[in-house]
Amino acid sequence: MAGLASEVVIQEEQPTVRRIATGAVLRLLAAGVTERGPIGEAGGPFASFAEWNKVYGGYTASSLDSCAAVQGFFDGGGTHLRWCRVVHTNSQGDPTTKTSTAGTLTLPTAAAAPSAGSVTSVAQPFDLEPGDDLDLSIDGGGTVTATFSATAPSRESAAEPFDLSVNNVLTFAINGVPFSKTFLGGEFAVPTAATAEEVVASLNAFLAANDAGAVATVTSGGTKVTITTNRRGTGASINITGGTANTPLAFTTGALAGTGNVADIDAVTAAEIAAQVATAVGITATVTTPGGTVKITSATTGVLSSVQVLASSTADDELGFDNAVHSGSSGAAVSTLQVDAKTDGSFSGDVAVAIAAATSGEAAKFNLSVYFKGVLVERYQNLSMLDSDARYVEVIVNDATAGSDYVVVTDLDAGDLTAAAQRPANVAATALSAGSDGLALLGDPDFVGGETVNGSTGLRTFDEHAADVLIVPGRATSATHNAMITYCEVTREGLLYAVLDPPANQTAPQIVEYVETTASLLELSEYGAIYWPRVRVANPSVTLYGTDATIVVPPSGHIAGCYARRDASKSGGAFEQPAGVDFGVPRNVLGLEMTEVKKKAKRELVFPKNINPISQEAGTPIFIDGARCLKTSGNFGSVGQRRGVIFVEQRLIPGLAFMRHRNINSRLYTEGQRSVQLFLLDLTRAGCFKSSDPKKAFFVDFGPSLNPPSVQAQKKVVARIGLATSEPAEFIVLLIGPDTRALDEELAALAA
Repeated sequence: MAGLASEVVIQEEQPTVRRIATGAVLRLLAAGVTERGPIGEAGGPFASFAEWNKVYGGYTASSLDSCAAVQGFFDGGGTHLRWCRVVHTNSQGDPTTKTSTAGTLTLPTAAAAPSAGSVTSVAQPFDLEPGDDLDLSIDGGGTVTATFSATAPSRESAAEPFDLSVNNVLTFAINGVPFSKTFLGGEFAVPTAATAEEVVASLNAFLAANDAGAVATVTSGGTKVTITTNRRGTGASINITGGTANTPLAFTTGALAGTGNVADIDAVTAAEIAAQVATAVGITATVTTPGGTVKITSATTGVLSSVQVLASSTADDELGFDNAVHSGSSGAAVSTLQVDAKTDGSFSGDVAVAIAAATSGEAAKFNLSVYFKGVLVERYQNLSMLDSDARYVEVIVNDATAGSDYVVVTDLDAGDLTAAAQRPANVAATALSAGSDGLALLGDPDFVGGETVNGSTGLRTFDEHAADVLIVPGRATSATHNAMITYCEVTREGLLYAVLDPPANQTAPQIVEYVETTASLLELSEYGAIYWPRVRVANPSVTLYGTDATIVVPPSGHIAGCYARRDASKSGGAFEQPAGVDFGVPRNVLGLEMTEVKKKAKRELVFPKNINPISQEAGTPIFIDGARCLKTSGNFGSVGQRRGVIFVEQRLIPGLAFMRHRNINSRLYTEGQRSVQLFLLDLTRAGCFKSSDPKKAFFVDFGPSLNPPSVQAQKKVVARIGLATSEPAEFIVLLIGPDTRALDEELAALAA
């Protein structure tokens, strides 16, 4: 606000244009069969094949297509992948009905001498009440009871009235501590005839002020004064030693102790508890006091040896006893640690675990090593079976960040054993039982997936993750392909694009029949493209896939790598066509499944059916020879056009979020229009549209014709955006003829 005097005032104004970013990293979603990994979730994002491999494993007989696609994507320039592992579920969309299982191994303790049943209390002192007891059963026998008693000592005066007309003194000791109380005449209505009630009031004020540990009360029908210690038990005492006030009060003099079997019932020691329990149990058990606790141990050993504190006890809670039966052991080894594969899969048969003595030398600790295919991959030192220990085995091995990539462990709480006795026995590397991959009965519903109250599977695991491209390597079927298109166009509201693999071993006529008839993909949607044929890559394992130098894999991962590389090449790179000998070369592709694609006649069969060939011509590398969507008769029929428009839509949704819940007025229309114009102007300058002239490249309209009062009354702001996208150059026509310019000049000269 400007002041009253002349000045220069600075005020910050809300911007009327918002910058919307034009750069992007392609985000790929992919689902398929893997060696291992979580189920019912979208893992990642992963930035490299090594990161993905750490979670989902490597090449196996069943994971070839998935591994090759992921490696092809990252080799091709991809940097952002989310993955869904596919297994068979008995109920579509319900991950809890998965048929895959994890391998497991149960580790035993070492054999030892038979042990006795025992139970241990918390540490002393114990706050009890007179009459509290412990009811015990030793070795399952009848009830034996230890009862704790305590009384407080007290002294009673003569009957009132009391002549306390002069400053009389009463001397006494409480629990051995001496006190001297002077009675003043002003404390009494009639000092020569003080009442018991007046004396009690005077005494209690003194006792409280001096924390004397006693209390005075009126007794014998209100005529006498009684002093009683607060402490109850044999450790309490009261001694009236005399003084002039004791002549009228006439307390009995001399020391008087409390009674019972404990010194102080409010602070009973472990030794006092032990003495009473030992008397009750006799020779059937021994009672010790390690570290100020009470430990009751049966005199027998073995599995029939037991100690139980019964629920009928009144002192069990105060001592921290439970009411379970605490049995001894036979000394035979018992199960103590369960080791499970971290995720489901038959890979767990290649996982082995070894237990060895702790590096620290502590008898109660141990080292755990994990082997995969005979190679040591992880080692955890100085682990403990005590959950209070900083090196507790479950905490260390199961840690989400630093823990094992192969196994999870479960402490089986092996009875009332010491930490040393609970540790697993040393054992050489022992394999987990082989789990199941859950691939029997695997079908399209498992890849398509669904959503239930128990979670989601297949494509629906991706619902919450923003992305650009979807692939399902290894499942080139009509049902899966159609589900992918529906997911991209309907479920994801046209903000996702599908790259479809061809089925295996398809000739040109066969892939045409598949697209046109079997799967009915021709002109189905602009939100996907299909490529043919499959491609050859270097054989990653002659053991698994034979001795041929190359193997055939689906191309979708490599295609997505080209997409990613093209997207990253410039601002708005999604508008560029990921095809041709410059920008459509899939990396590390060494050959083609169907070499007939190199023949022009075969390509002329598939290309009119919107199937993009992967081909090679004389003097060129293997390249993507087409950028057609499945549907070319719509608004944006090429990959670059449709993906570019998706890119714009993806950026405008968050870019215009600032308009939501703002008042509808001319300023709001202006801010929206200018923000969109600036964004599209940036894309125009990057060469994303047909023209470099913004007036010819796009238009943005937030005008009143779109937003009359009737629209405003619906709380809507309507805008129309037009984009002049570029068609791909599919045919290059060269007109070649004789050069007649010299003859033309001569004829023109003659005519002149």
